[in-house]
Amino acid sequence: MICLAASTSCKNSTYSVSGSVTGDDCEGCKVYLRHGEVIDSTTVSDKQFFFSGDVVSPEMGYITVRNGQRRAPSGVLVLEPGKIAIEISEEGVGQGTPLNDDYYENRGKIHEAYTAYRSNLDAIKADESLSEEERSKKIEEASDDYQIEYNKCMGELFAAHPNDVLGVFPLVRLGSESKEAFDSLYAIAGEVVRNAPQIVKEVERNLKLEATGAGKMFSDFTVENGNPDGTPVKFSDYVGKGKYVLVDFWASWCGPCKAEMPNLKNVYEQYKGDKFELVGVAVWDKRADTEKAVPELGITWPVIYDAQRVPTEIYGINGIPHIILFGPDGTIIARDLRGENIGKTVAQYLK
Repeated sequence: MICLAASTSCKNSTYSVSGSVTGDDCEGCKVYLRHGEVIDSTTVSDKQFFFSGDVVSPEMGYITVRNGQRRAPSGVLVLEPGKIAIEISEEGVGQGTPLNDDYYENRGKIHEAYTAYRSNLDAIKADESLSEEERSKKIEEASDDYQIEYNKCMGELFAAHPNDVLGVFPLVRLGSESKEAFDSLYAIAGEVVRNAPQIVKEVERNLKLEATGAGKMFSDFTVENGNPDGTPVKFSDYVGKGKYVLVDFWASWCGPCKAEMPNLKNVYEQYKGDKFELVGVAVWDKRADTEKAVPELGITWPVIYDAQRVPTEIYGINGIPHIILFGPDGTIIARDLRGENIGKTVAQYLK
């Protein structure tokens, strides 16, 4: 009986994944199953592939297909006991076990909402009766409507899975909109969700955001080769020196960062002087790429090079550009400034 129980336990902890791929160019392609890192691999044969293994508790798994150096479509599934089927297309989703079926249904709702959103956008763009202002307004409204529907789907997924692996992603996604949203969902999350690495990291980030929020004194850091000549530079070489300092955390590869450059140029040209300074801090970037981008983007203000993750870890920054205004004594005045709000906020203090 003990052996039978052990055998049953082993059987119930085993998953099998039967996968298929579309298209004729994936025959013989390498297929990787990941959970953080690669945990298994195989090849496509007759448009099919197969994985099996044991799992202690349900985990999110990701499948990537590679055709030589080219990455082909991918898939996502829950590694849980049972037989799982997945078709790899644009983004495959597993089916056949309880958690996979719930996730598949939720993704289907999101896909339906996105398809309607894209159709709506096409209709708006094709409507020649609209002025550019009217078109922009309708596009913004359509985007807002899709975001509301997406968040609704995420909320439903979290409500149904507050204490298993499927509850992790919606908590991160919905909680990224505000600390208040994260805290309200975290309060009803179970231990499985709370102990997930992504959630533990988000809790740590929220603590950093709180410690570096508006009204708090700036946190200093040093970049050993941050000056243009490769010598060390401290953040306090600029901040807390009696000027208002607008700091732009950016990278050369970041499209939204580049989009903010005209706004930053306008502010710098209007206010630079004894009371105001603008400083760029290059993060998550290769120094050579930053050095090339500075003249190309017309950046004439000081830049701290090669900061990498040093400041973003301290300030809890998980997306760029992230623009912060500091007061003359180093007090943080406002965070995450974007667009016209950059100039309006600076003007409020430098009238």
